Amino acid sequence: MPNMARNRDSERTMAEAEQDAREQPGSETRCICGSQRFVLEAYLEVEALTCPECGREYEPILTGNGRVLRGEFRGYFDDDEG
Repeated sequence: MPNMARNRDSERTMAEAEQDAREQPGSETRCICGSQRFVLEAYLEVEALTCPECGREYEPILTGNGRVLRGEFRGYFDDDEG
């Protein structure tokens, strides 16, 4: 399966990097932009957690109780792969 994310870490602004550094514990249930909605991409396994508001993709973290938390920032969703 093609990777749906294009890593744009080099395009991140200083404000985004500073915001990442200021995140509070427990913020793993919301996006950096503040949205609490995510799209879970999965085929045979969980692939990515994407914020539909800003397009950021995160590593999904599966908990033992069936919840999925936001992990490390991976890049931005790119739907131009036709």
